[in-house]
Amino acid sequence: MKYRTIIIISAIIFVTADITAQTGGNFAITQSVIASGGGQNSAGGTFAVDGTIGQSGAGGAIGNTPFAVTSGFWNFSPLAPTAANVSVSGRIMTPNGSGIRNVRVTLTAPDGQTRTALTGTFGYYRFEEVAVGETYIISIFSKRFTFSRPTQVVAVFEAVADINFISDEL
Repeated sequence: MKYRTIIIISAIIFVTADITAQTGGNFAITQSVIASGGGQNSAGGTFAVDGTIGQSGAGGAIGNTPFAVTSGFWNFSPLAPTAANVSVSGRIMTPNGSGIRNVRVTLTAPDGQTRTALTGTFGYYRFEEVAVGETYIISIFSKRFTFSRPTQVVAVFEAVADINFISDEL
C-alpha cells in the first residue's frame, strides 16, 4: 500500500505547479491557487491534500483505505485536439513557373482514406475540410510530365497554401 501512495503522490507533485508545503512522516501536500484559500479535498489515514476553495466539489472521489483523492481544478487533464478543419493547397508547375493543368493530386490521410483533385488551368489545386493535427501524404501524377519528388509528407496544424511541385522538364 505504501508503494501505491508514493506513485500517486509523485503524480500529484508533478501535476501541481505551486506546492507550498511538504512534510514527512504523516505526509501532507498543500496547494493554494486563490490567495490562501482552500479547503481539504482529500484525506485518509496519514495522507492529506489541500487545495483551493470549491475544488472538492469539482470532481469525483476515489479511495482505498488509508488513501483517498478527490479530483479538482488543479489535477492534470490533457488537452483534446480540436475538430477544426482547414484547406490544403498548392501549385504544380514547370521549372520556368508555368502552371500544369490536369495533374492528379492525391491527399492520403493517416487512416488510409484518399481524396483526389485535378489541377486547374494555372496548375493550382485545393483540398477543403482537412482535419488539423494529422500528417498527410500528397502525391501527384501527370501523363505529360515527370517529377523527381512526386510525393510530399505534410503535418497540418493550420491552413497550408504552398505545397508546390516542380516538374523535371519544361
